[in-house]
Amino acid sequence: MKKAMFVDVDGHILEPPDIWQKYAEPKYRERTLRLTKDKEGLECMSIDGQPSWFFQGGVLAAIAAIGKDVRPFLMPGKISYKKAMLPGGYDPHERIKVMDAEKIDMTMVYPSLGLGWESDCQDPQLAAATCRAYNNWVFDFCKPYPNRLVSVAHIPTKDLKESVKELKRTAKLGAKAGMISSNSVSGKPYGDHYFDPLWAQAQELEIPMTIHPTGGSNSVFTRLYPRREDNSTWWVFVTAGDDVKLQFTTMFNGGVFDRFPRLKVVVLESSIGWLVPWLDRMDDKFKVNGFTTPMKEKPSTYFQRQCFIAMDPDERLARFSIEVLGADKFVWAYDYPHSDSILNPVKELKENPAHLPEKDQRKVFGENAIKLYKLAA
Repeated sequence: MKKAMFVDVDGHILEPPDIWQKYAEPKYRERTLRLTKDKEGLECMSIDGQPSWFFQGGVLAAIAAIGKDVRPFLMPGKISYKKAMLPGGYDPHERIKVMDAEKIDMTMVYPSLGLGWESDCQDPQLAAATCRAYNNWVFDFCKPYPNRLVSVAHIPTKDLKESVKELKRTAKLGAKAGMISSNSVSGKPYGDHYFDPLWAQAQELEIPMTIHPTGGSNSVFTRLYPRREDNSTWWVFVTAGDDVKLQFTTMFNGGVFDRFPRLKVVVLESSIGWLVPWLDRMDDKFKVNGFTTPMKEKPSTYFQRQCFIAMDPDERLARFSIEVLGADKFVWAYDYPHSDSILNPVKELKENPAHLPEKDQRKVFGENAIKLYKLAA
C-alpha cells in the first residue's frame, strides 16, 4: 500500500531580520520592516520608523521557543531574537532535517516576524513593498527543495490594486497559496465588496486564500484590553484565532461564496472545535434571517463546497468534527517553531483520529492538502 503523505499546511520560518533591507527595493529600505530598539532599549520590530505594536518589549525570541520553557523567553531583554533563532527556521537544509526527523513530507511556509507589522503600516505602497521583499526571500528559501518546501505568498490588503498585483506576480513565481492578515488592515471586513478584485483574481488563478492570525493594535484581543500592558501572552494566544473566525464569517454575510463559487478559503490556526456548532448556528439563523444577507444557500453548503480548516495534531475534538463534517474538509498544521506548537506532531496526528477509516486518515494527513494546493505528490 502506498505510504501516507504528511503535509504540514502551516509551518513557520524565522526570518533573518535583515531580509527586508536586502530584498526590498532601494527606495523602501530605510522605511521597511527592521529589527531595532524601542525607547526602553528593548528589542523590537519597526515599520516606517515606528515600533510594531505586537513585536516589541524585548520578547521577540518567544516565537522560537518550541519545546522549551517559554518563561525566560518572555523576560524582557533576556534572550535576543538572533540568539533564539533555530537553524530549522532560517536555513532550508536544516529545515529538511527537522522535517525528516518529524516524518513530515511537505511544509507550506509562513512568516513569523511578518505576522506582526501590517496593521502598523499606514502607507499602502510601503506595505506592498514589505510583502514583496518577504515573498522574494521565501521563494529563495524554498528553492533548494521545491517538492518539500512550499511557498505561500504574503498578500498585502491595504490597497487592493497592490493585492491583485502581488497575487498575480507570486503565482507566476510558483506560490501555491496566498496568506492574508486576520485583522483586515484596510478596516473593512473580508465580506465587503472592496475585496472582490482579490477574490476574483484568486478564483481565476485557482490559488487558495488562507486567513492566518496576525497581531496588531486592531486585533480582537485589544478590544477588551486596549492597553498593550494588559494583554497577557495567555490572553493573546487564547483569543488570537477569533479574528480569523469573525473575518471568515463576514465572507458568508457578504455573499462572497455566491459571487465567487470557485474561490477556495482555508482557515488557519484557530482550532477546529468551534466549527461544527458555529456552522449549525449560522444555518439555524439563516432559516429565519438569511433573507437579510446576499446568501442564497445555507452557510454549511458553502463551507462544504469551498472551505477548509486546519487542525492541530493533538486536538481532542478533531475526531468528532471529522465525523460530522467529513474528512475532505480538514488539513493539519504543525506551527513550528512557535512556543505554542508541540513536538512530534505526526505521532500525535496518527493517534488522534486513529479510530477513523484509513482512507479518511490519509486525506487529513496529506491527500486533502495535495489536492487543494495542487502539490507534487
